[in-house]
Amino acid sequence: MEALMFTERLKGTFDGLFRLEDARTLGEKLNQMGAWYVVQPDALDQPVDPMSAEAASQHYHTLVEEILAAEKGIWSTMVYVQSQEDPQLIKVYHPKRAGCGCGGSSGITPWWLFSKAQPEPVPQWQKSESCELPANGEAKKGFITRLFSK
Repeated sequence: MEALMFTERLKGTFDGLFRLEDARTLGEKLNQMGAWYVVQPDALDQPVDPMSAEAASQHYHTLVEEILAAEKGIWSTMVYVQSQEDPQLIKVYHPKRAGCGCGGSSGITPWWLFSKAQPEPVPQWQKSESCELPANGEAKKGFITRLFSK
């Protein structure tokens, strides 16, 4: 079976991991699958070396815990994987910027990518000021929140 390239995999279907148990199990699977390319989308134009399975798994678990903290302990689908049985590409989204692509033609940009294939630049994922996380860790209040907080 021929291995799919990075951009071909991005065009495939992904399953959202709704249950915390599934997200944590995926992190353990990363640790069993050898080296991973771990990269943020705005750094795809930079050369990247694979990360050890253990380091990739630890980083993934850190991201999952940050998602849970930002979501105040309520799990939502911020992790997408092409196959839970044989993960080759994983997209992780941050809950405080998951909606930054709404209304734009580029879609929503992942926060982190875990890939078995060498990552390649994705032009529509170029850094966007509207997708930046606030420097102080505080999210900007949306229109509805501002409307009802008066």
